[in-house]
Amino acid sequence: MIQNTNELKLNIRESVRSLGTYTLRRREVPIKLNQNESPLELPAALKGEVLRRVEGMAWNRYPDFHPEDVLAALGAQHGLPPEGVLIGNGSNELLQAIFQAIAGPGVRVALPVPTFTLYASMVRANGAAVEEVPLEAATLGYDVAALERIAAQGEAHLLICNPNNPTGAALPASQIEALAQATPRLVIVDEAYVHFASAEVSSEGLLGRCPNVILLRTLSKALGLAGVRFGYAAGHPAIMEEIGKLKLPYNVGHFGLEVVRATLRESSWLAPQVALLKAERGRVEAGLRALGLEVFSGQANFTLVRCRDHVALFEGLLEAGILVRDVSHYPLLARCLRITVGTPAENDAVLAGAARVLGGM
Repeated sequence: MIQNTNELKLNIRESVRSLGTYTLRRREVPIKLNQNESPLELPAALKGEVLRRVEGMAWNRYPDFHPEDVLAALGAQHGLPPEGVLIGNGSNELLQAIFQAIAGPGVRVALPVPTFTLYASMVRANGAAVEEVPLEAATLGYDVAALERIAAQGEAHLLICNPNNPTGAALPASQIEALAQATPRLVIVDEAYVHFASAEVSSEGLLGRCPNVILLRTLSKALGLAGVRFGYAAGHPAIMEEIGKLKLPYNVGHFGLEVVRATLRESSWLAPQVALLKAERGRVEAGLRALGLEVFSGQANFTLVRCRDHVALFEGLLEAGILVRDVSHYPLLARCLRITVGTPAENDAVLAGAARVLGGM
């Protein structure tokens, strides 16, 4: 007979019980700039097309088990056959499958820190060890020499968020290629924010030359489809076949597949939206820097700032109806806030709100 909750929890693996919970407090605010979402939506005509197609489907039937057209189109973007692509309910689901396939006792995965916290949790939950590679303290850029040493040792898999969340730091694809060629282990590159980076950052051309690279992409950021929950992983077909054994079947439903098909058919709207957000990122960074904040320029859809009193800035913006992300608890990010790039009007509000708060300090 179980006497208390502590006894009940003993049924759960210790590697899971030792983890913290990934969570986020929900706040209702007029301007929400805390989750790196795009402030721009899919064009209304495409949304309507998707809804019409889904409405005409049989909802009592499972979606395509192997949607060849989607896999082929995504693979073609990376010079791969359909067998080199796995699709999922968000790229995080595919990361989970990757770690289930590669992680375990005696395995090490090297992660730059700070980075997306879910990576380390997934690694540890599957019994592997995390090898932390701190960013350069002054610039919050990647410590390339440290990554090169780990690659040359050939003992740990590498996972790099490129550009990085929450700092925006990025490596050129040539550096990713050098790391991949130096190690027999996997180099996993999460390119959730790559559309906002310079052209040299994208690693999609590496997959034909580096069979140990796995590339992850998502529709949640630049495409403004966070609510759809769709992502994919691309890599050598032999590796993807093994990881695919752990991917849940039918994990992308009718709606997600039709959204992807629509964006593959018509994507001319994407470049202007990305260009707008990149220009706004530069404007916000310049404005915040002019207010006396330390701004870490990055290549994602957010900016990272350090403030003498980050709590006062966070609360002052919140009082103005603007929610940003407090990342001051991350390693190396003391007194830092992360601010997602919004619409021009939202960004105006951020700059005005920050000016009011900082003017009163």
